[in-house]
Amino acid sequence: MIDNASLRFDNWGYRHASRRNFAVRGLNLSIEAGQRVLLLGASGIGKSTILEGAAGLLGSDMADAPVERPGQFEQEERFDRSDERDGVSDDESVQMAGGPQTVVDEEGGITEGAVLVDGVPVRQARGRVGLVLQDPDAQAVFQRLGDNVAFGPENMNVPLEKIWPCVDESLAAVGMKGVQLHRSVMHLSGGQMQRLALAGALAMRPGVLLLDEPTANLDPDGVEQVVDAVREVLADQHATMVLVEHRAGSWIDLIDRVVVLGLADGDAAGTRVTQNGEDEEIGHAVSSRTVVVADGTPDEVFRNPDLDFAALGIWLPERYRRPSDEIRRIHTDDEPEYPASTGNGETLLSTSDLAIGRNGEAIAEHIDLDFNAGQITALVGANGAGKSTLSLTLAGLLEPVDGRVEASPALAEGARGDSPIAWRSTELASRISYVFQNPEHQFACGSVLEEVMLGPLRAGMPQSEAESRARELLERFNLIRYERANPYTLSGGEKRRLTVAASLASAPRVLILDEPTFGQDRRTWMQIVRLIHSLRGDGVSIIVVTHDRELVTALGARLVELIPDGASGEWQEQKGSDPTHARVEVSSVNEREEPVKVSSRSPFLASLNPAYRLIGAFLVSLPMLLSLDWISASVALVLEFAVLMTIGFTPWRIVRSTWPVFIGAPGSALAVWLYGKQGGDTWFQWGMIHVTDRSSELAIATGLRILAIGIPAIITILGVDSTDLADAFSQVLHLPDRFVYGGLAGMRLFSVLQDDWAALTASRRSRGLGDDSKVKAFFPQAFALLVLSIRRSTTLATAMEARGFGGDGPRSHARVSEVHTRDRMFLVGCLALPIVALTVAALTGSFSFLGN
Repeated sequence: MIDNASLRFDNWGYRHASRRNFAVRGLNLSIEAGQRVLLLGASGIGKSTILEGAAGLLGSDMADAPVERPGQFEQEERFDRSDERDGVSDDESVQMAGGPQTVVDEEGGITEGAVLVDGVPVRQARGRVGLVLQDPDAQAVFQRLGDNVAFGPENMNVPLEKIWPCVDESLAAVGMKGVQLHRSVMHLSGGQMQRLALAGALAMRPGVLLLDEPTANLDPDGVEQVVDAVREVLADQHATMVLVEHRAGSWIDLIDRVVVLGLADGDAAGTRVTQNGEDEEIGHAVSSRTVVVADGTPDEVFRNPDLDFAALGIWLPERYRRPSDEIRRIHTDDEPEYPASTGNGETLLSTSDLAIGRNGEAIAEHIDLDFNAGQITALVGANGAGKSTLSLTLAGLLEPVDGRVEASPALAEGARGDSPIAWRSTELASRISYVFQNPEHQFACGSVLEEVMLGPLRAGMPQSEAESRARELLERFNLIRYERANPYTLSGGEKRRLTVAASLASAPRVLILDEPTFGQDRRTWMQIVRLIHSLRGDGVSIIVVTHDRELVTALGARLVELIPDGASGEWQEQKGSDPTHARVEVSSVNEREEPVKVSSRSPFLASLNPAYRLIGAFLVSLPMLLSLDWISASVALVLEFAVLMTIGFTPWRIVRSTWPVFIGAPGSALAVWLYGKQGGDTWFQWGMIHVTDRSSELAIATGLRILAIGIPAIITILGVDSTDLADAFSQVLHLPDRFVYGGLAGMRLFSVLQDDWAALTASRRSRGLGDDSKVKAFFPQAFALLVLSIRRSTTLATAMEARGFGGDGPRSHARVSEVHTRDRMFLVGCLALPIVALTVAALTGSFSFLGN
């Protein structure tokens, strides 16, 4: 068992690279070993930055020396006053005031003060602190689910025999018991990814557990499972916990201390986004220090009448709420008379015997639903149940597996048919708008104003009218002051509002929003809810994908609940006698089977060490480059087919697996035949084309040589799992772990970016850009992908460090990469094959060194 640890911030501050203001500054906070702390504060106060600092992910080793100075707080007062002088730079004022020394790290960020774990600089306590970040998708390092949970224990050098039991316990603790360990993380929902990230942190058995909104994207059952998992870990190990969570009600029984943060001078410096994507809607003026506004037990803090929780955007836990704090159904003077759960009775969109899923595999069938004008529908259900899949299908962005999505004549008027999936992009944008969960998937323009004008312009609206409508919407969404700003520079809440405004600009009759209140504090949550509610009066049919019960209550929405086979559902208490609660049965999330991915169709190749397979591919191929003659190539090709058929490949399977070389070989042979080295009799000549005996011989040799080199190389390495290969590089070839697993993480990130590209493509179709030529669409879409890749790679590097990767000590491996006699014999066979072929060429006198 790992002992719990204390945590101390000693006048600590951090300014992200290229940022004008500090995210956190002058923080003094001590957390005793074993305490369970809830960290609260207004959006943008720097809570996520504080957790990253506590995990040792910010700053450099030089910045971690303890700061012990007499009269420290008197010096801080002088620091505050000195900063107010004109003409003194940020860093100069710190030095002049006698405050903490500033240290610039490798990324260009600036650190002040120190963070200590049990009195030791945090960067020297790697593995003692576990962190779960806000973005779960960017925290997965490996393709296989189980390997991600095992990564932390590996970095902490946990013995092999203890790793996998720890993995099973951690997954069971977060409600993922029974999920296949070999399952690809690409097939997990966002909520499942969040649980996986938490399981990875729990598996480390940390002395300090840092949780950054770990349940923000989970269904109610998932929230309870995660809270129970953390409770069990804390009871077993007595770890120190620091939690950042907007909705803390489910956690309150675990909390023994609440810390509310604020700014010393209360100044605000506008809105921005930190390097890690955290909203900075308050910002720190040069002289602002991060201070503790309230500190005590939950009873002491939440019953404090002097704290304005509403202004701070803090959700009060249910037990501390006064009647005025309760969320009730919204009512306004100008709302329609008909209920939000039914609309005005005019059906705009319907499904007929619809089956939904991806890659042709249905997860739900026989869906018959109607969506009316002025109606608000909430798609609810467990994480991974298929809510986003259903919403994308309704939006005409995902092909139904079976059945139909049908638009009413009024909605489909002027479009190509009544099926949204068949509509052109511009037809779709003016009728059905989709607001993705990640706002950055939707940005296509360089300014906020242009972003909102895009839809109307694509629909053929005149420039002046489009600009007038855009400005009206920006005013309505409180974004007009940012009209010239780049959308990427807005805060998270502002990005969310901008995507809604841009979707409404085309005046769609159907608006679909995926998790619109994800990660919002109470203040920004209320802004979004009021915006959604106000759209009813415009006759828009609104569909929200959510697990937020209070959102459903506030909107008075109709429920469509996706329920796993045989389950009773999570929202029964919401139903009562209301007939507007529909149920859609889906396959159980954790029971969806994924076959084990074999590394080769040949059992023999699949049994070999991946590193030896890669080396064998070089040995069987590279020697064939020594000669360019048709004899050695023919012999090698015959031997290769004979060996491959012996170990389980049919000729047709060989061709199918290596089809690129069967395309490349004839093309290369043709080029050599027409333009190759001349000699012997001339067959024909035309301009630069001169076909001779020699060029014909070389052409045959070239085509055969490409086949002889390409076929065994591709077959040998085809199907090798990247994680297994990385383990082999580390354990067998003893390559540096930073190089090996850093590269592996990059490969995993590439697969995430493939999904990002697909989402960007879908969003362009939703916004009316899908009809553009691929060439015209490529560059703006590529730029959006570049932005996403930079943000994801930064988070991934942070997540790997948070799992203890990169330390100086030894690390263990969850999977042992073994080398057997058959591996060595395989290498001998791979080398023998080209040697035999080249020897035959030499004996027959046809050997031609590099083609002579």
